Amino acid sequence: MTELRATARLQLHAGFTLGDAAAQVPYFARLGVSHLYLSPIGTAVPGSTHGYDVTDPGQVNPELGGEAALMDLHAAAQARGMGLILDIVPNHMAAHAHNPWWWDVLRHGRRSRHADWFDIDWRSPGHDGKLWLPVLDRPYAQALAEGALKLGLSEAGELQLEHHQACFPVRVDGASLPQDLELRRDWARQISQGAVRGEDTLHRLLERQAYRLAWWRVGNDMVNYRRFFDITSLAAIRVERPDVFNAVHALPLRLIGEGVLDGLRLDHVDGLADPRGYLRRLRAQVDRAGRRRGLRPGTVVLLVEKILAPGERLPRDWPVQGTTGYDFMDQVSGVLHDPHGQAPLTRLWVAHSGRSGDFSQEEFQARGELLEGSLQAEFNRALQAATATARLDLACREFSPQMLAAALAAVMRRFPVYRTYAGNDGLDARDADLFDTAAQAAREGAHPGVQAAIDALRRWMRDAPQTPTVQRSLRRVLRRRMEQLSAPLNAKSVEDTSFYRHGVLLSRNEVGSHPLHLALDTHAFHRACQARAAGHQRAMLATATHDHKRGEDLRMRLAVLSAQPAWWVQQVEAFTTLARQLGLAPGAGGPDAGDALMLWQMLVGAWPLALEPDDAHGLAAFAERMAGWQAKALREAKLRSTWTEPDERYEAAARALLDAALVQDAGKTLRHAVHAAAQALGPLGAINGLAQATLRLTTPGVPDLYQGTEGWDLSLVDPDNRRPVDFALRQQWLDDPAPWPALLQQWRSGQCKARLVAQLLQLRASVPELFARGDYKPLRAEGHACAQVLAFRRQHGDTALVVAVPRLLGGVDIAVPSLPADYWQDGALVLPDGRYRHLPDGRVLEVQGRHMALAELFLHSPVAVLATLQ
Repeated sequence: MTELRATARLQLHAGFTLGDAAAQVPYFARLGVSHLYLSPIGTAVPGSTHGYDVTDPGQVNPELGGEAALMDLHAAAQARGMGLILDIVPNHMAAHAHNPWWWDVLRHGRRSRHADWFDIDWRSPGHDGKLWLPVLDRPYAQALAEGALKLGLSEAGELQLEHHQACFPVRVDGASLPQDLELRRDWARQISQGAVRGEDTLHRLLERQAYRLAWWRVGNDMVNYRRFFDITSLAAIRVERPDVFNAVHALPLRLIGEGVLDGLRLDHVDGLADPRGYLRRLRAQVDRAGRRRGLRPGTVVLLVEKILAPGERLPRDWPVQGTTGYDFMDQVSGVLHDPHGQAPLTRLWVAHSGRSGDFSQEEFQARGELLEGSLQAEFNRALQAATATARLDLACREFSPQMLAAALAAVMRRFPVYRTYAGNDGLDARDADLFDTAAQAAREGAHPGVQAAIDALRRWMRDAPQTPTVQRSLRRVLRRRMEQLSAPLNAKSVEDTSFYRHGVLLSRNEVGSHPLHLALDTHAFHRACQARAAGHQRAMLATATHDHKRGEDLRMRLAVLSAQPAWWVQQVEAFTTLARQLGLAPGAGGPDAGDALMLWQMLVGAWPLALEPDDAHGLAAFAERMAGWQAKALREAKLRSTWTEPDERYEAAARALLDAALVQDAGKTLRHAVHAAAQALGPLGAINGLAQATLRLTTPGVPDLYQGTEGWDLSLVDPDNRRPVDFALRQQWLDDPAPWPALLQQWRSGQCKARLVAQLLQLRASVPELFARGDYKPLRAEGHACAQVLAFRRQHGDTALVVAVPRLLGGVDIAVPSLPADYWQDGALVLPDGRYRHLPDGRVLEVQGRHMALAELFLHSPVAVLATLQ
């Protein structure tokens, strides 16, 4: 098995198949990557661009080339000494006609062998024992009367119900269908036409089905199956059942045993009923498969997609190598932001938006809205469990559903992490403390009855030895439903709502971050690195993912604003004045001031490096990309527009400001002002980007290269961050022998970043033990600008590496990403004496007296990576 050293994430779909991935293996091998990290390969909904809408987890998607193409990719990788890691989806599947398990449930209901494979509440009150599908574009009766529901035949000649492009099985239960297909089609047509005439034959037929179709607007109230977050088209599965576990994991376990896969990435582990139990079972099965290859237990890598809250650690008893790297993405971004920018940038945001500037307030408000809105069905499931628990608890049996609902909502609005992990007897001490903290905050100011209900919830989180068996069972259900509510509530309230309402600095509104604090100090960053060195050397390090809100270098460009907030205030004032002159001032033809301020940040952060303000074609393309972000931002914020109730007039006003800034002739002055601001940020943002890449590739852990981010990554939220990669250009970069100084002069192309990434990946390949097992020791800078340097030393045996990067850069006017020598004055880095080779500029440096001048260290390169020479 190839030792895990560095991964390259590839987004597979019909436009970039397993065969296309195989064609790039030589490039990634030369680059220095050890493993290709594949998005889900199971059969998905036709045309899927991401693969998470799985319809058959046991078959390699034919749209990707099928299993034959996977084997070709494996052979190509193996020939180059590389391996494969696979992203799998154990939490949910597509609620789609192409999903045979789901189709069988629709056809047979509770009699289906798959009825309990999905997390369906068949006994939910008011649902008549049926599976409710809120998929109709209009009320049910109206859909019947207007012919939007009609009978048809599948390609196999089976009767089905059709609603636009969606279809559902229909059982006739005793009625004889014509054997001739044309007669059967005519029979179905007559019944459908009869419904339009007011006849009830079709309605009576549908009433006999195991499912009930409903208007999509009632979905958040009435859906009775657990979803992935609030996405009705993704139905949660019960992977805690052995039969479901075996069916979902049959393909990846077989591929591990056959030597095709070296590891798994586990999507949304917090959505599972029992993550700890699941991971233990999976580890046992993975190790069993690995033994077929002669691998020791724990060799095959398991990485969990897990969002860690501030101060939260991955549970120590999870048998995994670590997370997929969102925690590192937050840490490295935070340490490259200047804490002194938080107060002035917050004042600017509050003055423009009229909002609090306090992220915790935004989150609290969003949580309440979601509990009453898109997550109402999930909340009701937890409330039903709480009500059932109270009925059999003598001290609580008179508690009303309203009291319990208020208590449950109050605790959930204050929950500090994604979820707890209850065992058979309830929460352990650590998780109980987390719950108690939220409960105590919820009690403050609450009605006495609600306080009593909160106290009951706290008590139900742990079982005493004398707790009756029936109560234990009910409490377990309650705890599971609360945990499976808190995870999507956290994700939706933070990432998909508050991130679009809180605009102090958008670079800190990122997956894995919780922007209560703008910056992270170097001591905290070093502690996190030392913790990984001690326990999770194979944890993933990410700075870009398929889920990121803003590209890694876009964030680094915006990070410059934290170091020069006064300059940014001036730019915003200028932009606002120019917008007012165009008749697009907030509230007077333009969007709200907060939305405008977010737009200014995104324009200067994402402005393409080669785009000139008079390039009409390039500006139009940029405007379309930005319009996609803008529409999503407005609707996710849910303040002036939403996905379900879009305010077209307001969205048009916001788009008008965007178009004025980028494509309208009248906005030329504004466009030049925005371009000038982006140009001013560019070189310092590039230094931040090179620093971020250096830290990702040298700190403890396994760096992941998200597709295409060898060059500058100024991408926006999906689908923009999943655009095709120009591999031919990246191959040219790898072949180009141009010297480092020349690349820095031509920095806008992105080739300097690609060179640095390649050098560091190849360094990791040449001294793998240093990065796999080396220690981590912070180094200290002294003298002028010492706080603007982050440095450390890694050593394993006789091999050592010194890394130093600048940070908190602002207030310096440069044209290329390189700081002048006088910037550092008398500053020096304290490091061991010796001879070092400086990557990437190639110099050999002598250190005597345990000091090296920062001016010398950064003379020809904005970042320093020093390898010891014997």
